[in-house]
Amino acid sequence: MGIFAQRLDSVMKEKEIRQHELCKMTGISKSFISSYLAGRFSPKPDKLSAIAKALEVSEGWLMGYENSVKDCYTTENVAKIAVKDNNGRTIAHQPVIYTSASKANKLTFYVCRDGNNYPLIKSGDILLVEKCADFEDEKHFYAIRKDGKITFRRPRFNGEVLVLSGENTSPTIYIDDYHNEIIVIGRVLEVRRDLSREDEKE
Repeated sequence: MGIFAQRLDSVMKEKEIRQHELCKMTGISKSFISSYLAGRFSPKPDKLSAIAKALEVSEGWLMGYENSVKDCYTTENVAKIAVKDNNGRTIAHQPVIYTSASKANKLTFYVCRDGNNYPLIKSGDILLVEKCADFEDEKHFYAIRKDGKITFRRPRFNGEVLVLSGENTSPTIYIDDYHNEIIVIGRVLEVRRDLSREDEKE
């Protein structure tokens, strides 16, 4: 179940709102509400707006972009972070809520251009990356540069052998001094997806 489904279910239970009641409040059919709660797909922007308004929460919180229902974008806590393509060129900017200016300076968005980590990461997704000098754990995905291109892999160490795995590809193995082969850019903190690209058939 995705973050949207989890938060929708949570706030409906908290406010004691049943599915048929949310349907009346939003004008959205029961089959769609059921699909949202089951995590089959996420709502389009107009339906997301109607749900957020009915439940008195922010759209960003429902989608997982904000940690608190009370979070909001203000000039005091939002930084415009560069969005870069897989060649490292800046192509746009997106807002990010941050806790300190120093952390904001370590953040960069990168656009994924491959399907090696589908379905967790899809081609076209925008990944928020926090700069770090090396792999720090085996839980997170990391942005790396290899042969001039930026891609995303999860690391695993087996003695002196580093295995960089995609979710649906064979591992790429580097032996001994892997720094001669790749550059670690940073740890992936967040994945943003354009919901208008998702299939939602009425």
